[in-house]
Amino acid sequence: MKPSRASIWVEVVLALSLITIITIVLNAGVFWLILKRGEEERRTDLAVALIDGMAAQLEVAARSSEGVGGLRPAEVLEAYTDSSIAFDELFIITANNRPVCVAAGSAPEVLDAGLRVALFGRKSDARVQGSVWGNRSVQVTAPVTVRGVSSAALRATLPLAAPSVYGSPSGFTLAHTTSTGVLIAVFGFSLFRRRLIRPIAAVREGTRRIADGEFGHQVEVDAAREFQALCDALNTMSTDLEQFRGRAAEQVEDLRQANIELQETQSALVRSERLAGVGRLAAGLAHEVGNPLSAVLGYLEFLEQSPGDPDLQSDLLGRSRLELERIHRIIRALLDDARKDSSGVEVLQAAEVAREAIELVRHVPRMRGVAFRLEMAEGDLETDVRIERDKLHQVLINLLLNAGDASAQQQARSAVLEIRSLEDQVSIRCIDNGPGFSEQAFERATEPFFTTKEPGKGTGLGLAISARVIEAAGGTLGLSNAPEGGACVDLLLPRVSAS
Repeated sequence: MKPSRASIWVEVVLALSLITIITIVLNAGVFWLILKRGEEERRTDLAVALIDGMAAQLEVAARSSEGVGGLRPAEVLEAYTDSSIAFDELFIITANNRPVCVAAGSAPEVLDAGLRVALFGRKSDARVQGSVWGNRSVQVTAPVTVRGVSSAALRATLPLAAPSVYGSPSGFTLAHTTSTGVLIAVFGFSLFRRRLIRPIAAVREGTRRIADGEFGHQVEVDAAREFQALCDALNTMSTDLEQFRGRAAEQVEDLRQANIELQETQSALVRSERLAGVGRLAAGLAHEVGNPLSAVLGYLEFLEQSPGDPDLQSDLLGRSRLELERIHRIIRALLDDARKDSSGVEVLQAAEVAREAIELVRHVPRMRGVAFRLEMAEGDLETDVRIERDKLHQVLINLLLNAGDASAQQQARSAVLEIRSLEDQVSIRCIDNGPGFSEQAFERATEPFFTTKEPGKGTGLGLAISARVIEAAGGTLGLSNAPEGGACVDLLLPRVSAS
């Protein structure tokens, strides 16, 4: 699950508030420093003017043997300390570092830079001391000259008061930050709500409607160029989706109609194929039954014309009986093939049924001289299949009889049944040493009434019925030619586990 995030309005407000507060605080600090610097310069100028006036008074007092108005240097300095002016330091010192008069503070033990400038450079020196945010003071040193010779220096240090704007620095910063923040919040809220939040909300609502399937919906916003470009892209996508949905609906309708037509065509083809199969079956049945019937009719007509010959009558009746039995076999085979009764299905050993079929075929008169063999891998006993015993027996007999007939022209006639147990199937292969299947036989061998035998020696139903039986049992019947020569018929039936 994704973590919950604040809305864009909250994030924008927080970011802008942080930037605004930092900017306001820095602005207030800079503004305070400017005010403080101006106040310090003004008070420094006042301090320099005051010290210059004191130095002038001291020089006049020094030139008078009895002082100016009876005042001595100490009395001049004390007059200033008794006034409302606060001094951190106020003293007179000579070039050999001897204090002449100390009215406030204490004289240094070593001459500093300001005293050296006043004593030896004969110039006034003003310095501001202290930290930027702490207490600061201005230190002014002026030379006291008697008859053009610098003999002493006057040092006065006055504290610098902070600017009186909004009281203390913290109060000024708080007042400035609060007032500026309120103004920015009021105008910023209105501006961002109109130019950012409302367009984003409109785009979000339009996207939701399009996602809900309202294709073709257009989003209109009065905002910056980037939002206009975003809305144009969204509107183009919505229009394209609407057109695509229309085309998709048309294609679905076309596919539905095509499917209906395909089903109708398929049904027509199935009916045509069934009719064609019935026609081929009827034609083959007419051919196979018509020939014996024509022969029987001819025999009967001949009997009518020769009524007094017992031997001829016996011969013609025997021939007629054979032809009628042939017709009976054909009809019986068709009826057995059409019967769907599966009540005799059972699990049986394919090898056992194969042995029975071989023993039965060996006694057929036309199969004398054919070497029938059953081949199995040693220890390959899992040949259980689920099928009707009589039908599998009949299939194997048909294959063995076809194999024996196919090898009739060979000096050493042979027919082999190979049974193998595969992973989940049982393979039964019948191989003969005849000429093999022709191309036409490959295509039509399983069609009813197709035979390569001479007329009267085959009905053409053996492989057709065998294929139907094997397919009904869930297996397959395949045809091939063995590499060493001869026809090969492969039966694959599902293997039933012994458990």
